[in-house]
Parts: sequence; C-alpha cells; structure tokens
Amino acid sequence: MNGNQIRNNGIVQIVLVLVFLLALNWIGKYWFFRLDLTSEKRYTLADVSKRFLKDLDEEVYVKVYLHGDLNPGFKRLANAAKETLEELKIASSGEVQFRFIDPNEFANDEKKKFVETIQGLQFEPQSVFETTEDGRKIQSYVFPYAIAHYKGKDVGIKLLDNLPGKSGDANLNISIEGLEFKIMDAFRKLKQDEKPRIAFLEGHGELDELDVIEATQALSEYYQVERGQIGTDPSVLDPYKVVIIAKPHVKFSEKDKFVLDQYLMNGGRLMYMVDAVNVTLDSLRNRPETIGLFSDVNIGDQLFKYGIRVNPVVVEDIQAGRIMVNVPYNGEPKLVPVPWLYSPLLSTTKHPVSRNVNMVRGDFTGTIDTTGVNMNLKRDVLLQTSQLTKVNPTPVFINMMEVNRQPEREAFSKSFLPVAVAQEGVFQSVFQNRMVPKSIQLNGREVKNESVPTRMVVVADGDIIKNGVRFKETNPRITPLGYDEGSKQVYGNKDFVVNAVNYLCDDEGWMSLRGRYFTLRLLDRNKVSLQASFYKWINVIGPILLVLIACVAFIFYRRKKYGK
Repeated sequence: MNGNQIRNNGIVQIVLVLVFLLALNWIGKYWFFRLDLTSEKRYTLADVSKRFLKDLDEEVYVKVYLHGDLNPGFKRLANAAKETLEELKIASSGEVQFRFIDPNEFANDEKKKFVETIQGLQFEPQSVFETTEDGRKIQSYVFPYAIAHYKGKDVGIKLLDNLPGKSGDANLNISIEGLEFKIMDAFRKLKQDEKPRIAFLEGHGELDELDVIEATQALSEYYQVERGQIGTDPSVLDPYKVVIIAKPHVKFSEKDKFVLDQYLMNGGRLMYMVDAVNVTLDSLRNRPETIGLFSDVNIGDQLFKYGIRVNPVVVEDIQAGRIMVNVPYNGEPKLVPVPWLYSPLLSTTKHPVSRNVNMVRGDFTGTIDTTGVNMNLKRDVLLQTSQLTKVNPTPVFINMMEVNRQPEREAFSKSFLPVAVAQEGVFQSVFQNRMVPKSIQLNGREVKNESVPTRMVVVADGDIIKNGVRFKETNPRITPLGYDEGSKQVYGNKDFVVNAVNYLCDDEGWMSLRGRYFTLRLLDRNKVSLQASFYKWINVIGPILLVLIACVAFIFYRRKKYGK
C-alpha cells in the first residue's frame, strides 16, 4: 500500500466520522435522553415534578442570587441549583428559564433595593467570615436565595438550610437534597389559582386565633384557613381538606364526635393536637408548685378506635429547652436561662413530614401508643423523645425548684418514645354499632362504618402549635412559634405543622420529594492532614505521566504499523 492510498483511507475515515457525528447530532435534536448513573438518582426528577412541568402554560423565570466569588461550599450549592434548574428546564420543554445574578455587582442604590426586596420575602443576607492568605479576616455577604416569577407573581426560594447541631457539610448536603422540593413548591404556589380550604375547630376550649396566628400565616401560603364550630349537619365539614383540633380542654359532645367521625369516614383528614394532662407553665408564674391531672375531653374512645392512645403522662427529657428564672444577684433580681426538663426538644424522624426539620419544642408533652392488631393502616412516627427520657404518670407534681436539682440519670430510663404519629389507610367508625346522636340531622345522608382511604396525624402535645402572646388583652405581641426564650433559638415547630398539613392534603405525592436522600461522601480528614503532600504530588505528576505514557504508546503503535 503506497502513501496516496494510506492518505486517501485516512481522509475517508475522517469523513465517515464527521458524517456519523452530524447524524448523531441530528438524531439528538429530535430524540433527547440522559442516563443517570448515580446510585441515589440525584439527576432524575420525580414523576410528580415531570407531570407538573408538562402542564405549564407560560414561562416561569427564576433569578438565582447565589453567584459570584463564593467559597467552595456555596459554589457546590450554586452548582447543584444550576443542575436542578437545567433538569427542570429540559422537562418543561423550555418553559422554565433561569439566570444567575451576583448581587455584589449591583450599584449601591440597586443593591439597597434588592436587599429590601429579599427582606420583604422574610430573607436576610448571610454573613461569611473568611481568612485571607496574609491572615486578615474578611466579612462578606452571600444571598442563598432565588425568586421565581410567573404571570406577574413572585415567590422566594430559600436555597440554604441551617439546622443547629449539624456540621457545615451536613447542612450543605441537606440543602442540596431539598432543592427539587423547594423549587417545585415555589412553582406550585405560583400556579395555584384556588387554595384548598382547611379549618381550625372551635367550641371545645381550643387555642384561639392569636395563639395559632404564626401557624395560620404560614399555612395561608398554601390554604384558605378558616375557623368554626360544629353544628348538627354532618356535611358541615365537607368543604375542608383538613380539620385541625388544637389543644381542646372542654369535653366533646357525642354530636360533635359523630360529625368528626363521619367527616373522616368520607375521606376527610384530621390533625389532633391534644394534651392528656392539664398543666401549663402559666400555673407556675404565681406559685412555686402545681399539679397536673388527667384531662378528659371525651375523645379517648374515638382515638382508640382509630388506633391511637394518648397516654396521660408528662415526660421529662434531658434534651430540653430553657426557661428564664428570676435569680437574686447582689440583691437585685436577674433573669437567668436554665434547662427545663418539661420542655423536651423532640427529635425528628426520616418521614417526609419531619425529615430535615429542626428539633421541635414541646411543653408538658405526653406519649402515644398505637392500638389494635391487623388494622388496615400504615403508621409512622413523626416526633419522638430523646434517648434519656423519664415518664411521670398522673397526678404529676411539678415544682419550680426542680431547676436547681441535678437530674438522676438512672431515672431517665426510657428512650425514643413516640409523641407524634401519622396514620394512613382505612379507619373503622367509632359509631359502629352505636346509635346516631338525637340532635344530628342526617337529611338522607348515609352513615358509614368504614372510611375510604384517608389520613390522620395525632400529636400528644397541644402546645407544639402555640406561639407566645404577650399583653393579649391590650396590645398583643406575638413571639415566634417554637421560640425558646432561654436560648434565643427558634425551633422547627412551624415547619413541622406546615409539613404535617401538607402531608394530610397531599394526593399527588409532592411530599415524597422531601424524602430524597443523598449520601454524604466526605474526605477522610486524618488522611488528608497526614498525607496531604502525597496526594498533592499525585495530582500534579499523575496527569503528566498519563500524557507521556499515551505519547510513547502512540509512537510505538505508529512504528509497528508503518515501520516497514
């Protein structure tokens, strides 16, 4: 074979490769696909997201402000956000568009206006402290937020989660896990034309409007929140997706129990937040000791039939919040934060309702047992006590002087006791084989003894949904839901309540997005510190050696092929 033939064969091969690449590019224009080879399928959108994006009838535009000169952690979050938005853009056939913006490039007036905008969305700039090579410490601000625009409406998206007690890497991983849920949740709010109706029940001494105003405002982003009492018509609750019973302390009549029962039988969703022991911190304001007694609101038999028993106990927990106690100091009164074991900081579980939610602060919390066998129900614990818990049966004697005592570890022998439980499935009516209350006006309505598939959440602490209110009768001042005055922290009560109601209303599987799990793969810090130089040389010399080996191999290949 002469030189011309070799040259011609080479040209033919190049032309064939180019034709193949052009054909492949043309096919890819009409038939797009991706392969997600990650074990967690982190680059694969959930089916519920894909269905939603296909129904978009107008462009959603997302401005992401996590951009510019960022440290490695924030860069990783920004890259993850960009990858997620790319996937959403592809799945929506281009209806999702986005742009990354560096707020630090704004002019002074423009930046001031931008900061006011994000503060209006309840966001604040995040300060970052970094040390330069010459040892100087520099403070800068980053904006881990995005704003989604759709049909003249805006919704803010918080990209960064910061759970106390978690490392920076863990919080970053949690933030990346939740990106699809956060972005899609914002899209849902933008596209929602009519909000479902939910209701807080009244008439049984439940928490009033001011006591739950923080939860009401948070829920109003998703729902039309109303309040009302039960009448004699069993259909009065039918328009509502969820009914919330928040800390009742007056007995339920059989009539009201029947209406709630038939609401559940017909597919309604109930959220019970009840105290089985009647005791509050307010009872200790004016006297040093109080007693907690069993609080019978006449729903024990109903919950028992549904598979739940709220135990008449009060737990003490080593993992607890703090209260302010007046301690004399140099003859002057002084408020000092002290641990209060009756305010447990409840641990969350892996269920989508409570996963990646900060601990939830309780007050005089009870426990829950599940009852019944072979019930057609799926049960999940949402909140639980810590590993060191003490259970006090009624009557419970509580003294403020207990803050001065060192807890005896031997007494805290219980662990991980359920405080909140979710149930899903088919429930049996408590009025099965019972007479319908006389005052009920059925108006031809059928009485059901078995429910259609539905859901329920029961929490053995009514204070979990209660925000603080000062000067209630004159000039009310609201303290945040979940606020711990002693530590100045805001715990995850609000997020838990909102997630629980979203779970109860979720017929499409949106809450499954909160269950995504990405494995946190960290470098071995010991090896990095002990063998840092070795790995640096590997990174420097390795690529050079690979190039040299490839060159030598190519030279030997040519000599062998064309040597003759």
